[in-house]
Amino acid sequence: MVNEMKYIYTIYKERSFSKAAKKLYISQPALSSLVKKTEQKIGVLIFDRNTIPLTVTDEGMYYIKYVEKILEMENDLIRHFKDIGDLKSGNLIIGGSSFFCAFTLPKLIEKFSNKYPNVHVETIEGNIKELTSGIEDGTIDLIIETAISEKDKNLDIYKYSTEEILLGVPKQWKINETLKEYQLTFEDIKKNIHLKSSFPEVSLKHFKKLPFITMKKGNDQYSRGLKMCKKEGFIPKSVFQIDQILTGYHIAVSNKNVALFIRDTLIKSAYKNNDSLVYYKVGKDLAKRSIYMANKKHRYISKAMKEFLKIANIDI
Repeated sequence: MVNEMKYIYTIYKERSFSKAAKKLYISQPALSSLVKKTEQKIGVLIFDRNTIPLTVTDEGMYYIKYVEKILEMENDLIRHFKDIGDLKSGNLIIGGSSFFCAFTLPKLIEKFSNKYPNVHVETIEGNIKELTSGIEDGTIDLIIETAISEKDKNLDIYKYSTEEILLGVPKQWKINETLKEYQLTFEDIKKNIHLKSSFPEVSLKHFKKLPFITMKKGNDQYSRGLKMCKKEGFIPKSVFQIDQILTGYHIAVSNKNVALFIRDTLIKSAYKNNDSLVYYKVGKDLAKRSIYMANKKHRYISKAMKEFLKIANIDI
C-alpha cells in the first residue's frame, strides 16, 4: 500500500507518467496499470489525463494530501530509530538562498560535521517559494531565510540573527562629494560602525534620479527597497532586475554605474575589500530585518536537526 502511494505521489510530483516511470525504474504501462487499479479501488480518478502537463482531480488531491501525511509519518518513524544510534549516521537537508548557501551555511555545516562526521548534510538552493514547498513535502528539513513570516502557521520558526539593508553606490558618482559625512567604507561595515545609533542616515531623495539594481517582485528586499524609496517620494529607476543579491553585488562592483540595496551580512562575509562602492545607512526600521531558521510544524525534530540548531545558537 505504501509503495503504491509512493508511485502515485511521484507521478504527482513529476506531473507525467513517463517521467515518473523513468524515475521509479518501472515501465510506463506497469505504472499506468497500478494507478488504474488504485482508482478502481477508491472509486474516483486521481489524475486528469486530458491535461498537459498532467493534473490532479479534486478527489485526487484529497488522496495526495493523505499520502503526504502517511509518507511524513513513515519518515518520522525512520528518523526516530536512526536517532537511537546517537548520530552515528543519518541525513540533514538544509535549504536557503544562494547567499546563505554560499556564506552562512558552510560555516555552520563545518562546525556540525566536525562534531558529527557520520551525518550527511546537504544544502538546497532556492527562492522562498521553492524552500517552503520543500519543507511542506518533506524534501527539506530546515530552511534559513529572511522572507519567513512569523505568522506562518505551517512552520516552527526560530530567530537566527539580524541584518541591515544599506545602499551601495558607485564611488565615482558626483553625488558622493556632497554626502561625505554619511559615507561608510567596506571596513566600517566590518566593524559595525553603521549599527551605532549615533551614525547618521542619508535621505534617499539624493539618489532618486540615478539608476538602480533591484530584486525581482516578490522578493522581501525588493519590497523593502521600494517602500523606503516611496517614503522619500519616488520609485527607483530600475535598470537591472535580479533573483539573487550576489548577482546584483557583482554587477554593481563591475558595472560601476548602478546603485543597489545590499545586506550588510554580505559585505561582512565578503572575502576581500572592494573599493568601487561606498555605502550609506538608509531606511530606518525598514532597513532592519531578522534572519530565521524554520522547519515544518508538528514534524518530528531529529537529533541532527536539534544539534544543528544548537550549533547555530538556537535553543528549542
